[in-house]
Amino acid sequence: MINDVPQGTNPDSMTSNLHRSITALLTQLDEVDTAVMLTFLPTLNARLDHLKSAFDPQVLHCIAIKSNPHPKILETIIQQGFGLEAASIEEVRRALSLGCPSHKLVFDSPVKTRLEIAEVAQQDGLLVNVNTLSELKRFPKTTRCTIGIRINPLTDTGSPERFSVGRNESKFGVPIAQRQELLDAILTYPVTALHMHSGSQMRDLNAQAQALNALGNLAHEMNQKLVEHNSDRRIEILDIGGGLPSEPLSADSQMKNYGTLVHGIEALHQFKIVTEFGQWLNAECGAALSRVEYVIDGQPSKIFIHLGADMFTRDAYTKARSFPLSIWTRNGQVGNEQSQIYDVAGPLCFAGDYIARQVKLPKVNEGDWLCIEHTGANTYSLWSRHCSRDIPAHWVWDGYRVHQWSARQEVNY
Repeated sequence: MINDVPQGTNPDSMTSNLHRSITALLTQLDEVDTAVMLTFLPTLNARLDHLKSAFDPQVLHCIAIKSNPHPKILETIIQQGFGLEAASIEEVRRALSLGCPSHKLVFDSPVKTRLEIAEVAQQDGLLVNVNTLSELKRFPKTTRCTIGIRINPLTDTGSPERFSVGRNESKFGVPIAQRQELLDAILTYPVTALHMHSGSQMRDLNAQAQALNALGNLAHEMNQKLVEHNSDRRIEILDIGGGLPSEPLSADSQMKNYGTLVHGIEALHQFKIVTEFGQWLNAECGAALSRVEYVIDGQPSKIFIHLGADMFTRDAYTKARSFPLSIWTRNGQVGNEQSQIYDVAGPLCFAGDYIARQVKLPKVNEGDWLCIEHTGANTYSLWSRHCSRDIPAHWVWDGYRVHQWSARQEVNY
């Protein structure tokens, strides 16, 4: 069982959580534990509460499993009453096995097989969003799931290029401009939901508001057509997927602003709203630590650690995130009195395996520990088999103490 967070704990005080947890953790590690992952449970619970408070209470938040699929993370999310969003049939099965109710689960894979569709079609209330209109033909005549159509709003919401999925060339969804084809599909198939996902890390909420307004208006238009055709069926659910960048919690957070924006769009009223956040929730809930194995003097100096492109796959192959870095010994954090410039090299055998370049750190010695913060999202879930390195043990700080969630494990083939 996951321990309750103690009363009186400041749940998002990362400084307090970080110092207390690392100090406790480093004394418990074995020699083979050259790297570990750490989750801050008070922070995770605080961010879940913040997300809930930012929106109308009737909104269902389905957290993206792909952001962090660790079973203990997912159990925490489920226990707090949230749903999950699955991007593969394997994620669907994992969610159900961990106790996620089928009516709080969304299946969004763009490449569903006939067998997968037949499997999820028998799950009561599970929202299955089709990526193309031809996918609708694959559903059995009798289904217990909820069927939705993914709509491409043809809107740029300021997401990074690789994560923007609302443009003309996107592989995701049916362009909203194909209005007649969409209306024909609604009349032909038992669709009761529309889905839209403009992209991850959205920065232009005004553009997103326009996309949401267009989605709501399309749903109202479809419902009018259903009335005209004497159908009892209606579009009832609008799944407004799309993520925000990670941020500290505050009364005027972007998430709060987004919740207010969604509530104020009249075209969305009368519909059940579903969201699909991932990175915003998970990123700041995690940290990773690696022992420093070598320190090589130079211009700049290099430190070699036991985490690299195996865990930070996106950062090695695209533009690296700016992770906060700090140096620790078993006696506590190292100060900045003797700061130097370092490149931080990972353990994999290719030239691009660097976590950071030209970063200022306290003077680093062999055997020190590098702490990399804000690593709770899109790290563990992207673990690479390149060089077949073990996945580090995963620990949790529950507000009282650190304890292990999962042991170090070999990569399976």
